[in-house]
Amino acid sequence: MTSYHGGKQRIGKALAEVIYDVATEVAEDDDFVIKGYCEPFCGMLGVYQHIPDLFDDHKLKYKAGDTNESVIKMWNAAQKGWKPPTTCDEVQYDRLKASKTPSAIKGFVGHQCSFGGIFFGGFIGRYGKSTSIVTSADKVRRIASEVDGVSFTHGSYTQFSRLKGFIIYCDPPYAGTQCRYGDRFDTDKFWNWCRKMSKDNLVFVSEYSKPPGDAVEVYRSKSRPTKAFGKKTSGAEKMFMYE
Repeated sequence: MTSYHGGKQRIGKALAEVIYDVATEVAEDDDFVIKGYCEPFCGMLGVYQHIPDLFDDHKLKYKAGDTNESVIKMWNAAQKGWKPPTTCDEVQYDRLKASKTPSAIKGFVGHQCSFGGIFFGGFIGRYGKSTSIVTSADKVRRIASEVDGVSFTHGSYTQFSRLKGFIIYCDPPYAGTQCRYGDRFDTDKFWNWCRKMSKDNLVFVSEYSKPPGDAVEVYRSKSRPTKAFGKKTSGAEKMFMYE
């Protein structure tokens, strides 16, 4: 399993199946033509990795974005055959953390060698964790082969504001929690964007609480104590769709 703080590796397949079931049902009932699928907060592709196979019979355009340029470089490189490292010591970890230059290896090591998957949140070896990242390297290579048709671009979710006819799945920093990379995230602005985009697209959003507006719950996981972006919660993971 790839490590990514707040990621959806554990429930990614279940979320992807719900997205497929709901989207295809809406498309049939409302004559909505699905032209593509997009994840503006793609991260480690916990959900995305399952999407192309589910929509295999559809001719879709696939897009993905993230504010972490190194993560985007990692996926672009992996699509072209780049092999992530299988080992990393603390010296290399600290060197990459200090580097100001985005890179594929920085995107990989920054999450896979960090405690809790927090981007350069602390070298795993300092916490008594195994420093082996062979499994993570293999997983990234496998996922890259499954999303070879996805176009990855670095930037804010707003870069996809012109999309029409797309399924858009968003896994943003949850309301009231710390953003993945330390920047302030304007939740109200994001929700307004979702409402606007839902006029011409099918918009799904992961959250703990119902977003404002015409959003309906389409998925709920089993409740369990957890910690997301520095905030403890005992609530279930939920996914909503804007109508």
